[in-house]
Amino acid sequence: MELGKIAEMAKRLGAGSVKYVKYSYTPATDTYHVKIYLVKPIEWRALAELVKELERSFSVKIYAPHARALRLDLKRK
Repeated sequence: MELGKIAEMAKRLGAGSVKYVKYSYTPATDTYHVKIYLVKPIEWRALAELVKELERSFSVKIYAPHARALRLDLKRK
């Protein structure tokens, strides 16, 4: 799954909650970072569905650096 599709899926599942999505890749750690910036809190169901879909191809770690953002660290399995 490519990062553009992941960003679109995050926007679709978090409709109304997601302001924008940024993504990057860090070759030193072989990790993809998907940063989801929020307008309002995202429903747990939507986040769980996104993570479930991502876990097919990646191991997922979720971080919440502050109230209006989530960071997903993805490593290929």
